[in-house]
Amino acid sequence: MLRPLYWVLRWILALALLGFAVACLRVTFGPLATAAGWGSLAASVAWWIFVGGFFSRWLLARLPGGDPLELLDTLEHELTHAVVGTLTFAPPIALSATLRDGGEVELKRSNPFAALAPYCLPLFAGGLAVLTLILRDGWITYGRFAVAFLLGSFFWRLLREFHFGQSDFRAYGFVFSMFFIAGALPICLLGVADIAHLADIGWKNAGVVFTNQCSWIGSTLRSLGR
Repeated sequence: MLRPLYWVLRWILALALLGFAVACLRVTFGPLATAAGWGSLAASVAWWIFVGGFFSRWLLARLPGGDPLELLDTLEHELTHAVVGTLTFAPPIALSATLRDGGEVELKRSNPFAALAPYCLPLFAGGLAVLTLILRDGWITYGRFAVAFLLGSFFWRLLREFHFGQSDFRAYGFVFSMFFIAGALPICLLGVADIAHLADIGWKNAGVVFTNQCSWIGSTLRSLGR
């Protein structure tokens, strides 16, 4: 009886996340539309450390014995399921992570946040970003650079795990999963960067842009219905 309602609510959530992600991206990267904006990004040390994190993992994956950090990737993936599941009232019952067989986590119940969290939330980078808030002044810069490196590493893990055969996408369907991730991923990445002071998102401005977007969509739909 309630299944259709849950389906509608899930899609409203996914579309709302996508709309807010667009608003956040517009607020954050709008100033980069100028040549000076792109120049400031190219001059950013954190940006190049992020790129270095990504390509470091690319090089490690080509070692004769395989990527020595692959087990950590598997652990992060399963821990993200478990942590987000706990925060959304779907606590884990069992969790395993092995180098040979991959990982698996069993949750008490399921929800889109817990099921799709590893493709949206960089757990290790987010945890370190929170720690930068309490680091000594002399260590803050190094902590922020470490966050940038871990974000690059997360992108490498995401590219490796993101494929059509991924079992996590089957629970709610591939199409819904793509909409949900497209909305949640930018929000999580920008949120981590904002916590570590690698970027200034301006959440209030993003909220205003999101509201304006919703108003524009509403007026457009009303005009089409006439």
